[in-house]
Amino acid sequence: MQLRRHKDIIAVKNGNQAPVAFHARNLEVASVSEEIWSSMAPTTFDNGFLMSMLPEEKGVIADAFESLEDWQNEVSETATTVKVASKVTSLTLNVTQLCNLHCTYCAAGGDGTYGDPVAKISVEKTLPQIQYFLNKLSSGDQFQITFLGGEPLLYPEAIKHIAFHATELGTERGIRTRFNVITNATLITPKASDILTAIKANVTVSIDGPPETHDKARPQKNGEGSAAAAIRGLELLLTQKSNLGRIQLHAVFSKNNLEVEKAYRFFKNFEVDYYEFTFDITESEEQSNRIFMQEMAKVANLAYQSGGEIALRKIVLFDQYFQALDDQKRSENHCGSGKSLLSIDSKNKIYACPLDVGTKANQVGDMDNVEAARLEELQSPLIKKNNCDTCWARFLCGGGCLFAHKSMTGNKHRKHVSFCERTRYLISLTLLYYEQCRG
Repeated sequence: MQLRRHKDIIAVKNGNQAPVAFHARNLEVASVSEEIWSSMAPTTFDNGFLMSMLPEEKGVIADAFESLEDWQNEVSETATTVKVASKVTSLTLNVTQLCNLHCTYCAAGGDGTYGDPVAKISVEKTLPQIQYFLNKLSSGDQFQITFLGGEPLLYPEAIKHIAFHATELGTERGIRTRFNVITNATLITPKASDILTAIKANVTVSIDGPPETHDKARPQKNGEGSAAAAIRGLELLLTQKSNLGRIQLHAVFSKNNLEVEKAYRFFKNFEVDYYEFTFDITESEEQSNRIFMQEMAKVANLAYQSGGEIALRKIVLFDQYFQALDDQKRSENHCGSGKSLLSIDSKNKIYACPLDVGTKANQVGDMDNVEAARLEELQSPLIKKNNCDTCWARFLCGGGCLFAHKSMTGNKHRKHVSFCERTRYLISLTLLYYEQCRG
């Protein structure tokens, strides 16, 4: 893919296809002429700075340049900015800080413990916390709990008790509750499955590809593979699909595993709702980053050729970008961390982000004592804090993941070029398919 830019307008060209342009502020996508393309400044995926040609430069066509300026200056009446709720509507909850696996890329202290192993969260202490946050919501609001670990199905009873309590309180107050469980699936038994269906959970199953790949990335603590157990658990889960919410498969890639296409082909064997492919957020190796991008392009092509927009949007990343473009919703934050989202660890300490767990400097509360001053520091839009004002991808990216930035640069507000390059590439890829589907 080639890129050209005129101020807040980026254009993408793939081979002999017509260029596709994107207005960063208005979230508008359109095919443009070769004359428009040639009147824009060449740029690259690792460049987020404002660029444009001068009217008198060689190759610039006057009428095309004028059209670019007109579009640049347009203010959309339909594009809006997503305002993150000033109240907490989503919690992640570590029901345990132990895991039965030892994944090679684990961001939870390397072993699911976050450096502080806890076998079971205190349900008795957690229920008042849930009530504390629900009491701050109004009738008609939604409240979501995502159960994490470690491996949350090491303590499924906690999931059941907490979810039932939240549902009861929510019903009394006219608040809709939703529940997510992120699991390695090795502990999905009929009993665990019954609990998941009882709360109609959305379930994300972590599988990194076919067995030979998965076993290397996600071994058991004794060194043996976990794929067989994970697949058995997934297959049991799928027998209850109609009684659950969304089921998705999630794979993580890094320099040790870059076979995204292989994972996609394997995932298609299972009747799930979505596939999620992510790159290790602590990985900054340039060559691996670019191979991942190329693999995602192959997967996008396979999906689109097999089933058009529907198949493409089974991949979470493309679905989210399509939705933002359809709705013309500008995002100023990568996620709701510290704003609409908080995280509770297995000792009932409160953090802004689930990946902050175990880092005392990032703690924002304890039990039902949330430090308002600490949260106030986190309310500014990330695209401002992270100096993303000139990046054309800013309103689809939302400033990027703070944990990823800190892991790679040592500063959560200083972005690593590999993260930005990958994000711009994947958004550009989305734009090409979006125009094919909507043009």
